[in-house]
Amino acid sequence: MCFAGFALAQQKDSKGGSKVWDSGSFGIFINGKRVGTEKFTIEQRGSQMSVANSEITVDDGHGKVTQTAEMHVAPNGELLSYVWKGVTPQKEQSTVEPKEQLLVEHVVPADQKKMDVHILPPSTVILDDNFFSQRELLVWRYLATGCIMKPNEGRMCAPSHFGILVPHQHTSASAVMELMGREKITVKGHEEELNKFKMESDGVVWNFWVSDDYKVLKMTVPSSNVEVVRD
Repeated sequence: MCFAGFALAQQKDSKGGSKVWDSGSFGIFINGKRVGTEKFTIEQRGSQMSVANSEITVDDGHGKVTQTAEMHVAPNGELLSYVWKGVTPQKEQSTVEPKEQLLVEHVVPADQKKMDVHILPPSTVILDDNFFSQRELLVWRYLATGCIMKPNEGRMCAPSHFGILVPHQHTSASAVMELMGREKITVKGHEEELNKFKMESDGVVWNFWVSDDYKVLKMTVPSSNVEVVRD
């Protein structure tokens, strides 16, 4: 699995080889109107690496945007490599990789003049614009590092702080994740009781509702009227 100690890694079929941990698509809604889709796959490749691939298409009425992202993650959750590409309306690229115990971002903007920005610790989490499956990876990392299982009490989680990088914006920030408990919500017309998580970064609150098999089914950003729902 992506992160050492995470519950899914204890399944019998988690030995070596290749395994798809999650795949599918998220619908992206703003003010109730669907404006885009993220298609994603998160899979284990061997015992030393997991890979998350995503493609987003957004059309908000002002033109179509297509972007891709590929992230390679070590078993302890640290980044091995990340590549973001803007496909339309213009070609851009940003690559993040470890170098001498730090993360370095290499940027190739539309004018193709390459530059290097950001020197960050390898524990930094990638949370790029519109790639919502990366938020699911953060939930998994939080469960692996910020929670413990206690006999007769279940999972006990404390708020955890993470340094984050947004390669598309070439900015860094910090985030706090915490488990809020169980909550009943309606997802695609059906009421479900799910695990609710909250993340706050730079004053912006994200809400996540996660199934018991660790899949994010819904996300919201109340301040922006953004809602993301698994198709």
